[in-house]
Amino acid sequence: MTNGRILLLAAIVGAAAPVSAWADAIGDSNLCYAQFATGDNKAAIDYCSRAISSGELGDPDLIAALINRGVAYKNVGDLNAAIADYTQALRIAPRDALLYQNRANALRERGDFDAARTDVEQALALDPDSAGAWYVRGAINEAEGDRDAAREDYRAALNLDPENEVYKEKFLGLNR
Repeated sequence: MTNGRILLLAAIVGAAAPVSAWADAIGDSNLCYAQFATGDNKAAIDYCSRAISSGELGDPDLIAALINRGVAYKNVGDLNAAIADYTQALRIAPRDALLYQNRANALRERGDFDAARTDVEQALALDPDSAGAWYVRGAINEAEGDRDAAREDYRAALNLDPENEVYKEKFLGLNR
Protein backbone atom coordinates (compact mmCIF):
# COMPACT_ATOMS: atom_id res chain seq x y z
CA MET A 1 0.00 0.00 0.00
CA THR A 2 1.28 3.45 -0.80
CA ASN A 3 1.43 6.21 1.80
CA GLY A 4 -1.46 7.95 0.05
CA ARG A 5 -3.69 4.91 0.36
CA ILE A 6 -2.73 4.41 4.01
CA LEU A 7 -3.62 8.03 4.79
CA LEU A 8 -6.90 7.69 2.89
CA LEU A 9 -7.72 4.50 4.81
CA ALA A 10 -6.82 6.22 8.10
CA ALA A 11 -9.03 9.18 7.20
CA ILE A 12 -11.93 6.88 6.34
CA VAL A 13 -11.54 4.90 9.57
CA GLY A 14 -11.19 8.11 11.59
CA ALA A 15 -14.27 9.60 9.98
CA ALA A 16 -16.26 6.47 10.75
CA ALA A 17 -15.54 6.58 14.49
CA PRO A 18 -18.13 9.26 15.39
CA VAL A 19 -20.71 7.57 13.17
CA SER A 20 -20.02 4.29 14.97
CA ALA A 21 -20.45 5.95 18.36
CA TRP A 22 -23.62 7.61 17.10
CA ALA A 23 -24.91 4.26 15.82
CA ASP A 24 -24.22 2.77 19.25
CA ALA A 25 -26.11 5.61 20.95
CA ILE A 26 -29.04 5.20 18.55
CA GLY A 27 -28.92 1.44 19.07
CA ASP A 28 -29.00 1.88 22.83
CA SER A 29 -31.89 4.31 22.50
CA ASN A 30 -33.78 1.82 20.32
CA LEU A 31 -33.05 -0.98 22.80
CA CYS A 32 -34.36 1.26 25.57
CA TYR A 33 -37.66 1.66 23.75
CA ALA A 34 -37.82 -2.07 22.96
CA GLN A 35 -37.71 -2.89 26.67
CA PHE A 36 -41.23 -1.53 27.13
CA ALA A 37 -42.56 -4.54 25.22
CA THR A 38 -40.83 -6.84 27.73
CA GLY A 39 -41.77 -4.77 30.77
CA ASP A 40 -38.11 -4.55 31.82
CA ASN A 41 -37.99 -0.95 33.00
CA LYS A 42 -34.57 -1.34 34.63
CA ALA A 43 -33.07 -2.42 31.31
CA ALA A 44 -34.86 0.48 29.60
CA ILE A 45 -33.31 2.89 32.09
CA ASP A 46 -29.86 1.36 31.55
CA TYR A 47 -30.03 1.52 27.75
CA CYS A 48 -31.46 5.05 27.73
CA SER A 49 -28.87 6.22 30.26
CA ARG A 50 -26.08 4.87 28.10
CA ALA A 51 -27.51 6.57 25.00
CA ILE A 52 -28.03 9.88 26.82
CA SER A 53 -24.59 9.92 28.47
CA SER A 54 -22.86 9.14 25.16
CA GLY A 55 -23.30 12.76 24.09
CA GLU A 56 -23.81 11.48 20.55
CA LEU A 57 -27.57 11.94 20.18
CA GLY A 58 -29.01 14.81 18.20
CA ASP A 59 -31.82 16.78 19.82
CA PRO A 60 -34.76 14.71 18.48
CA ASP A 61 -33.13 11.42 19.53
CA LEU A 62 -32.05 12.87 22.88
CA ILE A 63 -35.59 14.04 23.58
CA ALA A 64 -36.94 10.58 22.71
CA ALA A 65 -34.39 8.91 25.00
CA LEU A 66 -35.24 11.31 27.85
CA ILE A 67 -38.97 10.68 27.40
CA ASN A 68 -38.47 6.91 27.32
CA ARG A 69 -36.20 6.94 30.36
CA GLY A 70 -38.66 9.23 32.14
CA VAL A 71 -41.48 6.78 31.45
CA ALA A 72 -39.34 3.90 32.71
CA TYR A 73 -38.41 5.83 35.86
CA LYS A 74 -42.09 6.60 36.45
CA ASN A 75 -42.95 2.93 35.96
CA VAL A 76 -40.50 1.91 38.69
CA GLY A 77 -41.76 4.66 41.01
CA ASP A 78 -38.80 7.05 40.76
CA LEU A 79 -40.95 10.11 40.11
CA ASN A 80 -38.19 12.61 40.86
CA ALA A 81 -35.93 11.07 38.19
CA ALA A 82 -38.83 11.01 35.72
CA ILE A 83 -39.59 14.67 36.38
CA ALA A 84 -35.89 15.54 35.99
CA ASP A 85 -35.78 13.81 32.58
CA TYR A 86 -38.92 15.56 31.35
CA THR A 87 -37.54 18.88 32.60
CA GLN A 88 -34.24 18.31 30.78
CA ALA A 89 -36.13 17.47 27.59
CA LEU A 90 -38.28 20.60 27.97
CA ARG A 91 -35.12 22.72 27.98
CA ILE A 92 -34.49 21.40 24.46
CA ALA A 93 -38.13 21.41 23.30
CA PRO A 94 -40.05 23.99 25.34
CA ARG A 95 -43.12 23.76 23.10
CA ASP A 96 -43.59 19.99 23.28
CA ALA A 97 -47.07 19.28 24.66
CA LEU A 98 -46.30 15.60 25.36
CA LEU A 99 -43.40 16.55 27.62
CA TYR A 100 -45.63 18.86 29.65
CA GLN A 101 -48.29 16.16 29.80
CA ASN A 102 -45.83 13.50 30.99
CA ARG A 103 -44.30 15.80 33.58
CA ALA A 104 -47.77 16.82 34.79
CA ASN A 105 -48.70 13.17 35.27
CA ALA A 106 -45.52 12.46 37.25
CA LEU A 107 -46.04 15.60 39.35
CA ARG A 108 -49.64 14.50 40.00
CA GLU A 109 -48.48 11.09 41.16
CA ARG A 110 -45.97 12.80 43.45
CA GLY A 111 -48.84 14.84 44.91
CA ASP A 112 -47.66 18.19 43.56
CA PHE A 113 -51.05 19.19 42.15
CA ASP A 114 -50.35 22.89 41.59
CA ALA A 115 -47.28 22.20 39.44
CA ALA A 116 -49.10 19.35 37.70
CA ARG A 117 -52.00 21.64 36.83
CA THR A 118 -49.64 24.32 35.48
CA ASP A 119 -47.97 21.74 33.23
CA VAL A 120 -51.17 20.12 31.98
CA GLU A 121 -52.66 23.53 31.18
CA GLN A 122 -49.52 24.30 29.16
CA ALA A 123 -49.89 20.94 27.36
CA LEU A 124 -53.51 21.76 26.50
CA ALA A 125 -52.59 25.26 25.35
CA LEU A 126 -50.02 23.74 22.98
CA ASP A 127 -52.25 20.86 21.87
CA PRO A 128 -55.95 21.15 22.77
CA ASP A 129 -56.65 17.90 20.89
CA SER A 130 -54.42 15.81 23.17
CA ALA A 131 -56.63 13.15 24.69
CA GLY A 132 -53.82 12.25 27.07
CA ALA A 133 -53.58 15.78 28.42
CA TRP A 134 -57.34 15.90 29.05
CA TYR A 135 -57.05 12.56 30.84
CA VAL A 136 -54.19 13.82 33.03
CA ARG A 137 -56.18 16.95 33.89
CA GLY A 138 -59.09 14.71 34.81
CA ALA A 139 -56.82 12.67 37.06
CA ILE A 140 -55.60 15.86 38.75
CA ASN A 141 -59.19 17.02 39.32
CA GLU A 142 -60.16 13.59 40.61
CA ALA A 143 -57.20 13.53 43.00
CA GLU A 144 -58.26 16.94 44.30
CA GLY A 145 -61.82 15.70 44.84
CA ASP A 146 -63.51 17.58 42.00
CA ARG A 147 -65.44 14.70 40.45
CA ASP A 148 -67.54 16.91 38.17
CA ALA A 149 -64.50 18.57 36.58
CA ALA A 150 -62.76 15.19 36.36
CA ARG A 151 -65.77 13.67 34.60
CA GLU A 152 -65.80 16.50 32.03
CA ASP A 153 -62.07 16.10 31.38
CA TYR A 154 -62.42 12.33 31.00
CA ARG A 155 -65.33 12.96 28.63
CA ALA A 156 -63.11 15.26 26.54
CA ALA A 157 -60.38 12.59 26.45
CA LEU A 158 -62.91 9.95 25.43
CA ASN A 159 -64.39 12.17 22.72
CA LEU A 160 -60.92 12.57 21.24
CA ASP A 161 -60.05 8.88 21.57
CA PRO A 162 -63.33 6.93 21.74
CA GLU A 163 -61.70 3.49 21.60
CA ASN A 164 -59.48 4.03 24.66
CA GLU A 165 -60.66 1.61 27.34
CA VAL A 166 -58.91 3.46 30.19
CA TYR A 167 -60.71 6.69 29.31
CA LYS A 168 -64.03 4.80 29.08
CA GLU A 169 -63.51 3.19 32.50
CA LYS A 170 -62.63 6.48 34.15
CA PHE A 171 -65.54 8.36 32.61
CA LEU A 172 -68.06 5.61 33.34
CA GLY A 173 -66.66 5.09 36.81
CA LEU A 174 -67.38 8.71 37.75
CA ASN A 175 -70.94 8.39 36.41
CA ARG A 176 -71.86 5.68 38.89
